[in-house]
Amino acid sequence: MTLDSQLRQRLTSAVDDTAVPPGLAHAAMAGGRRRRARRTAGVVALASAAVVGGLLLVPQHALTNSENPVVADGAPGSLPGLEWARSLPEGAAPELPFFGEGGLWSGGRQMSVPASVNTTVAPQLVAGGWLVFVERDGGVVAWAVLSSNGSLRELPVGPTADGRGPARVVVSADGDQVAYADRVVDLDTMAVTELPHAPRREEPMGYSTGIRMIGFSDQGLVYEGAPFDQGAATTWLWGADGSTTEIQPPTGTDVPDGPRGDVALRFDATADGNDTCTTSYALQAGSWVENGSGCMGRELGEVLTLSPGHHWLVTDDLPQVWDLHDSAWRTVEMPRDVARAQVDAQKGGVVWEDDNSFLLAVADRWAWPNPPTPTFDQQVQIVRCLMSTGRCQRAGDEQDVRVRAVQGAPSQVGFAGP
Repeated sequence: MTLDSQLRQRLTSAVDDTAVPPGLAHAAMAGGRRRRARRTAGVVALASAAVVGGLLLVPQHALTNSENPVVADGAPGSLPGLEWARSLPEGAAPELPFFGEGGLWSGGRQMSVPASVNTTVAPQLVAGGWLVFVERDGGVVAWAVLSSNGSLRELPVGPTADGRGPARVVVSADGDQVAYADRVVDLDTMAVTELPHAPRREEPMGYSTGIRMIGFSDQGLVYEGAPFDQGAATTWLWGADGSTTEIQPPTGTDVPDGPRGDVALRFDATADGNDTCTTSYALQAGSWVENGSGCMGRELGEVLTLSPGHHWLVTDDLPQVWDLHDSAWRTVEMPRDVARAQVDAQKGGVVWEDDNSFLLAVADRWAWPNPPTPTFDQQVQIVRCLMSTGRCQRAGDEQDVRVRAVQGAPSQVGFAGP
């Protein structure tokens, strides 16, 4: 089994073991267990069988693994961060749409949503409205475009991801195309193009295979598909003319999920394990070109998210952020104890608004690993941090959320990265 396959298997098993909602565990990219970076090749900490990418959660429902939820230790409000967040200067509401208190929020405005919309999956801006996930009687689920008047226009139903929920969906930069499962849908005409390289049979030895959407680049859609080698897929570029070109990344690298899909990363640990060196590659005219390398001066912990322009890498070293361009650490003005507590409680939670700013939900308490009580109130302030200045600010109003713990699949709200 390749290292890529092993790490994907570990990430999947971590999710299965803890029953963490997919939008939380996968999008956080840190997974359910710590994966220290004693690696020499093929790291997939940046990529998984994600439902959505870059999800920031403001939950209305929390998942419990027990029929009798365990009361969390510590008094309510003891998690550090909320008072710091409240003290920050006021900033604009998040640019990204999200499900929050009272429905869907977009551009600082709130609107109610139909009951069939599943707020587990974050909304994304597309041509004509927002891309949402809907459920119908009989267990049928589908993507749909929600318009500002509240109407829904469903997309053709496609295969799910390993039977665990909706396949990862990616949206083109202009919002006109959506790719999920094994297809690309034109939102203007609803025309469906089925992608080649879908697996035709299950691989031996139990390897899970399927098309993995990575992202739309300037050159076309980047995805993984057949042929597979012990669970490891081949990377393809689908062009506007319908042609496909194999673009297998350099050995030992991974192409992380993202809006563009045109970067590959490699992490190399030194022999003593006390330093990690990063190398990035950019996709140019169908070929991968080295785009810089450097050593972090420390062991890499968890990789959380990569900025849309592939400039910044957020790890569990937050408030320090790794600059891939200059191979140096940059610091944002967030207390280290706040960063660690909030990121750990959310198993990630950082989402990029653009290549200069990221968002992090800061709450008085979170439901992980067990909700404090079956039903509790939560106060959440979304914080925006700017890499250009290192300063942080409040992003919109504080959210007052009533959280109800439920057995089974939860309904959680949040937003997806650009």
